[in-house]
Amino acid sequence: MRRVLLAMLLTTAACGAAQAADGEPSEQRAEGKALFEARCAVCHQLPEPDMLTPKQWKRLLLLMQKRMQQAGMPPLDEEEFALVHGYLSARSE
Repeated sequence: MRRVLLAMLLTTAACGAAQAADGEPSEQRAEGKALFEARCAVCHQLPEPDMLTPKQWKRLLLLMQKRMQQAGMPPLDEEEFALVHGYLSARSE
């Protein structure tokens, strides 16, 4: 029984460490989420982040950049784009 509990604890700790190493800091995710909510909700209902893959999100965000420019709105700058894409990508995996 002790071995089973120890194995479970080690597995949980390893998974958490892998997520922390692979993921971006929570502050950046929070910034990306705030930008996503503020900038995207101006024109349409927000989609669920897990509905697309990171690659699909990138293509969609690039398309939205063009649509924002066509509508006379300032597009996301490079840092904002990276934050929003990072947030959506982290939530879609």
